[in-house]
Amino acid sequence: MPNAAREGDPVTGTDTHLVLVPGPGGPVPVPQPLPFAGTLVSGLSPDVLIDGRPAAVVGSGVVNSPGHLPVPPGTGFVNPPLNRGTVLSGSLTVLVNGAGLARLGDPVTTCCDVPGAPATITAGSPGVVAG
Repeated sequence: MPNAAREGDPVTGTDTHLVLVPGPGGPVPVPQPLPFAGTLVSGLSPDVLIDGRPAAVVGSGVVNSPGHLPVPPGTGFVNPPLNRGTVLSGSLTVLVNGAGLARLGDPVTTCCDVPGAPATITAGSPGVVAG
């Protein structure tokens, strides 16, 4: 069974954003993969603690830090990234305040322009596991 997730646990993945790249006829939108590395920071349980930190649940929020920057410099985004994510799914059997407990490996939707594999929760409490 996976470890339970809580405030401050990391979420990592790759977001693909459309970046404007200079072209002969003007800027051209080009897909660019960028790292998403955030932590669970919002929508956490107000009254269930795991190792002294609020439990993360389905719907908990993640902030990417530092935010996405287009590469190479001088380009821009078609849509400015929100640099946020949301826990998409969690435990079906362990509920915290009516929502599934988030766990190591659970998917997180992020701010990508081009759909791809979701980011995932990459750490959790080694002392608390949930099915």
